Amino acid sequence: MKRAIRSYFLAMRASARFGRAGKLRDAGENEEAMKVAREALAILSHPHVVRPNPAEGSVLSCATVLVEELSIQLKAPGASYVDVVDALRFIRMTGPGSDLAHWVPYLEQRAAGGGSSAA
Repeated sequence: MKRAIRSYFLAMRASARFGRAGKLRDAGENEEAMKVAREALAILSHPHVVRPNPAEGSVLSCATVLVEELSIQLKAPGASYVDVVDALRFIRMTGPGSDLAHWVPYLEQRAAGGGSSAA
């Protein structure tokens, strides 16, 4: 129970970073958006985070997709292999109606490539 609560609070911290990253991207500040999105993923890499939980998985998936999207635009490395695989697993679990379902083929390709990004 204690781990789940700690995990949830870490997910909320990561969610705040993700929200900021999205606003920065919308403002055209892609480099800063990438930095902040990576901060969100770093928070979610904490050992107490239970990534398959709904809040944690949602933020993980969104932040991973944002980092991947920005990596293509900035020609920079994308998310880590672990983040890609965990995000892919969560998106699949949410089903084809997920807002991120159209990212599944791209993430599958990244996962199959052993983590090397398109950039």
